[in-house]
Amino acid sequence: MEHAEYLGSFPAVGPVTYLTDEPAGCRRLMKGPFPSVRTWFHGTSERVARLACVQGIAPGRWLGTGGERCAVLGYDSLDEFLERRGHLWIVEICGPALAGDLKAWWVPCSSVRGVWRLESFYPRAAIATSCSEPLTFPRSGCACALADICLEQQTLWRRTWSNFG
Repeated sequence: MEHAEYLGSFPAVGPVTYLTDEPAGCRRLMKGPFPSVRTWFHGTSERVARLACVQGIAPGRWLGTGGERCAVLGYDSLDEFLERRGHLWIVEICGPALAGDLKAWWVPCSSVRGVWRLESFYPRAAIATSCSEPLTFPRSGCACALADICLEQQTLWRRTWSNFG
């Protein structure tokens, strides 16, 4: 994945972590083409919504907090999300994303537009400047055959953090 605008996105063919467990095949698929840019929404907790504004969003499997998925979930419209939501914090994202619930491998903070809280919208910059949450660092890997590729993607993700130093 060479272009910054595609960082974290799955290729247009689909979520590669679910399509293959063969590293060479995954690397071929990750060369693109990529899905088009769209606005989509990710529901989460207050803490994760705030962190999304400074470090982006990673799949729960990387962090040991969200089950065993290697993808970030989301909906295509705010209305669709509000009809189904079980969360009060909704992150608005603009970036390349797949159709369906499995949107991206990870999301850089630059793709986060802001956060919805009930009927109010807060821009990313406003939340980022007031965020005092400690950053969430990924686990060092997993037991799947794509572990090395996941570690490479985690490194790319960490380089996009707005306060990474």
